[in-house]
Amino acid sequence: MIKNTELKKLIIIQIIIFLFSIILCIVFYNKINKDYSETLINNDANLIGNFLIINPDLEQKLLSVVNSTQNYELGQKFLEENNLLDYREKNYSVNFITIFLSVLTVFSILIVINYYFIRKLYKKIKEIDYDVDKILQGNYEINILDYNEGSLSSLKNNIYKMTVKLRESNELILKEKNNLEELLEDISHQIKTPLTSMYMINDILQKETNSKVRQEFLDKNEKQINRIEWLVTSLLKMSRLDNGSVKLKKEMTNVDTMLTKAITPILPLIESKNIKVKHEKQNLKIKIDPDWTSEALLNIIKNACEHTKDSVTITTSSNPLYTAIEVKDNGEGIDKKDLSRLFERFYRGNHNKESIGIGLSMSKKIIELQNGTIEVKSHVGKGSTFIVKFFKN
Repeated sequence: MIKNTELKKLIIIQIIIFLFSIILCIVFYNKINKDYSETLINNDANLIGNFLIINPDLEQKLLSVVNSTQNYELGQKFLEENNLLDYREKNYSVNFITIFLSVLTVFSILIVINYYFIRKLYKKIKEIDYDVDKILQGNYEINILDYNEGSLSSLKNNIYKMTVKLRESNELILKEKNNLEELLEDISHQIKTPLTSMYMINDILQKETNSKVRQEFLDKNEKQINRIEWLVTSLLKMSRLDNGSVKLKKEMTNVDTMLTKAITPILPLIESKNIKVKHEKQNLKIKIDPDWTSEALLNIIKNACEHTKDSVTITTSSNPLYTAIEVKDNGEGIDKKDLSRLFERFYRGNHNKESIGIGLSMSKKIIELQNGTIEVKSHVGKGSTFIVKFFKN
């Protein structure tokens, strides 16, 4: 079955014209045949009438010879010698010319129709070529949608879809470029602060002779180095999450085991602040990536430990829709103006100057990539609660 509407239309028209030409030829053939028969009858009648006028007694003899073909050659010779065939030959010539002109007319119409369709086809192709050239020049606002049927219309619609994708891709690249510039500025700012501190410490160390003071400044220098290392590592992780190079491997994971893994790296912080971490194990299981999810929970629990007074409570629960993990502290709480921007990259609230502002942003990214959500409830002076939900469907 021909799917090209333009070609199908052209073939249908040509078939109609061809059928019309056949009907026309049949009509002309019948007319010629009728004229020829009438001519023969008229000639025979004229001839017999003349004989009867000359000699009426020949009527009975004419009946016996009118259907006879024995003397055909003699009669043919007589007609030729007396030039009596000119009229018939002229009549046949006229009929032949009529048929020839009819056939020529039909083919001429076909040629004109073919030319019209081909010209129209190339005009559409030229328009598409012009639009594609405009798109290549960066003009993505051209709307070449075509609601007709046919291969060219399908081609135009596919080009339009490609244009939309190119425009979206171009906008995404531009957005990523702007984000990269902002990211580089933030990184520069974040690294500049500890580097400045390290330069100052280094100057002091060059002049300081007291070993106790030197050790104190060396410890401070080490903290700044660790801070830079953590920043670079976190930014690399964020970059991998943003560009989609991280492939999360979901597997059935015990929530209690994952929380233990998340808490282990911050045990020194918990012990130094004498924080009591309360966690009642529920033996729940959920299908997630255990490593990256532990990273996300680590940042949330670490944030709670940094701002709590003396305790952090971790609660897990499950229902048919989702599995929830709540991390609650009893610290100073979060201002309302900071709540809406809490998960923004490099955002630090007024009471959180020591933070770099990347941990919670990365946690949110990891959780959302696994069909999860994170929200925070906080009251100034009463602490904060981070609620993580992983939906099962």
